[in-house]
Amino acid sequence: MSFSIYLLYFVCFFNFLMGIYALARVGKFLKSVRDLDWEELAALIGDVASTKKAITRLNGKLNGMNNAAYDWKEEALRAMQTPTPQVKQGG
Repeated sequence: MSFSIYLLYFVCFFNFLMGIYALARVGKFLKSVRDLDWEELAALIGDVASTKKAITRLNGKLNGMNNAAYDWKEEALRAMQTPTPQVKQGG
């Protein structure tokens, strides 16, 4: 019986400490975003959107390279064998 009481005391004390820790983290967060204005927030949102777009584009390229229909070695050979036209400059 006494073991269960001590266990409950320990659980209550642990929960109390976790509550204090959560309040400290919320206070730290509020202190860090106190000086954040709407222009900075809009700039951050734009940066996140451009990063998402770049990652999506990169994933598309990587998925295209893994496609069985695309042979990059053959494409490289074709590009190396195709002669480039010489540009004549007149004077």
